[in-house]
Amino acid sequence: MLHVVLAAALLALQAPSAAEVVGVAQDAATQAPESLEVGPENFAAWGAFIRPSANERKFEEIGWRNQFWPAVEEARKLGRPLLLWTMNGHPLGGT
Repeated sequence: MLHVVLAAALLALQAPSAAEVVGVAQDAATQAPESLEVGPENFAAWGAFIRPSANERKFEEIGWRNQFWPAVEEARKLGRPLLLWTMNGHPLGGT
């Protein structure tokens, strides 16, 4: 039964543009706060340092599908690749 299969389809694979690659490099260059201790005076700086940037959250824009066969039909129609992600057990290994 296909509707029981846990599947995700990746329908939009695109290589990053040069501007996006430069943007990722600039995001990676963000400096950590001077003090390693987290306190009220540098709490905002640490939050900005560890929070993912917009470039690091691009995966959230992918049009994921949760039903296998409709995703296959859509991928065929659009001529795009399909990523099938399936697993058995707890995602963190806590079975």
